[in-house]
Amino acid sequence: MKYKKIIPLILICCLLSGCWDKVEIDRRIFISTMAVDVGRDIGKEDKFKDIKSNEIFNEKEFNKLSITYGFPDISEVEPGKTATGKEKFITIDAFSMEDGMAKMVSRSSRTLHLGHIKLLILSDELLRHPDTVKEILDYIERKPCINRMMLVVVAKGRSEDYVKYQPVMEKNIESYITGIMENSGIKSNVIPIKFNELAILLYQNGNAIIPNISFDKAKNEIYLSGVALIKNYELQGNLDSEETSALEMLRGKIKGGKEVVFKDGHPIEFEIEGAERKISLVNDNYEKGLEFKVDIKLEGQLKQYYLEEDVFEENDLKEIQSNFNDVIEKKCEKVTRITQEKYSIDPIGFREYVEKFKPKLYEKIKDDWDEVYEKANIDINVETRIRRIGTTK
Repeated sequence: MKYKKIIPLILICCLLSGCWDKVEIDRRIFISTMAVDVGRDIGKEDKFKDIKSNEIFNEKEFNKLSITYGFPDISEVEPGKTATGKEKFITIDAFSMEDGMAKMVSRSSRTLHLGHIKLLILSDELLRHPDTVKEILDYIERKPCINRMMLVVVAKGRSEDYVKYQPVMEKNIESYITGIMENSGIKSNVIPIKFNELAILLYQNGNAIIPNISFDKAKNEIYLSGVALIKNYELQGNLDSEETSALEMLRGKIKGGKEVVFKDGHPIEFEIEGAERKISLVNDNYEKGLEFKVDIKLEGQLKQYYLEEDVFEENDLKEIQSNFNDVIEKKCEKVTRITQEKYSIDPIGFREYVEKFKPKLYEKIKDDWDEVYEKANIDINVETRIRRIGTTK
């Protein structure tokens, strides 16, 4: 009988006890943005290779990275006030990401929380150092408390400057950039990528594309400006906004956007509302050069022409569609040449296609894929369909 009375008392003590490890919300720092730049000692990377594993190393003498942590002012997030606090930031010079976090903790009077990071900004200069990039990615992968669904962008210039920027419509850069990314459905020149997606692409073959952001100091504006092309964890080059739109078509992931042609001196704008892409291998003779065909089908509506002109006639619509076909094909061919011949990067997905649908062929060429890809012939065919020409005409 005694045991029957004791057991309920034990359960009550366990279930009704207070939170022993509670931390008040106003005693936390919720990191929302993490920006990584090269440090002043990044040029000494090669010297690290000479240090033996059993030697003493004074890491305080080497600041390889400069890390900026951005976080909202929690005191502003109160009932009746805005939902997002004004951005604050702390910049740390460190030898590594973990060293930076340790220094951040030592400079903070509050508990750090990394689960709400929404934006990772990497400077373009940092991406010139592939070994350091690998260390940063490895750190994030090993840190379970970091949000792996955060967006990743490449900053032209110092990424620290972007965290300090005050957007017109938002309280901080994180809300501004994520908002633009969320509107990617209507902007074909925006390719959002999350950390998990980036890690998968890089682990597959070391290649990836990451959206660029630029800072126009004269106008005090930040804007997205195409994508950065990454090969073997290193920045190889960039595509501008127009080229990025064509790349999205080639990848079969375009969700929206518009194209323009001129007729009789007037612009005709075509808004894309649907798209399909199909890759096929026409010739598998890799010694002479593989032959790929990319079929792209687009459909949408005319958004603008000229008041006195009429496009009801079937022949007129066919002519306009043909013009769009020619223009878009030329844009796609240009991007294909840039990625294939200039950078030898395959962001379109030819390698994945061969690996998935032609496994025997892939086994023969996988070790020499770069060379095979450079010699490949790629034919692009675009077919546009104008479904609607307006509500009043």
